[in-house]
Amino acid sequence: MNSTVKSRKPRRTSAKAQRTQLLDAASEMLATGGPDALSVRKLATAVGTSTMAIYTAFGGKEGLIAALYEEAFERMASTQESVPRPENALEWLGGLGAAYRQFALEYPAYYALMISATLPLSQLHTTGKAPVARGIASQRAYMSLHESVSACQEAGLVDPSAETDDLTSMFWATVHGHVSLELAGFHETTEDAARLFVLLTRNVVSGVLTPKGRKVWSALAPN
Repeated sequence: MNSTVKSRKPRRTSAKAQRTQLLDAASEMLATGGPDALSVRKLATAVGTSTMAIYTAFGGKEGLIAALYEEAFERMASTQESVPRPENALEWLGGLGAAYRQFALEYPAYYALMISATLPLSQLHTTGKAPVARGIASQRAYMSLHESVSACQEAGLVDPSAETDDLTSMFWATVHGHVSLELAGFHETTEDAARLFVLLTRNVVSGVLTPKGRKVWSALAPN
């Protein structure tokens, strides 16, 4: 063997790329094995890096969990903000609902973390502070929905006398409930899930429309 032949050095991964790899791997570990499956050592082995790299990036397991939660909402916000904002505010509202479902189906492990399905609530809470779920309303993804609801009211399409905060919470809970059941295998087929998602969201939105809104909505979502 020619001793002058040098072995190739492995490509160096950027800090940003490695951080994404670590978060993706950690989210999958939580989704498949629960809290006990996640440890700094196991994660380092899974990604092929050192435990020091994880401590440097996140400061430890608690920092990693916090980063996972933030990453989940960051990805959801990016999905929501990619939805076109047409002149018709109802069309925007409908697009945000579909984007929420798209995010959950594309990133089920992150979505499970967001709804505390893969971690005990105690591990997501900080002593003396409000429950993590209450912070959802301050997330960019939630604010996009709030803004679209407000736009619908300003355009006279949705009941202007209703509290915008209440309507936003209702729409979020509606989509959240359906998607959670879909990911849990409630529906027999993907087609069934998609069909029922449309049926559910159309009926919920229809319940708060003004006469003007019903005319616009019927053109967007004909029976």
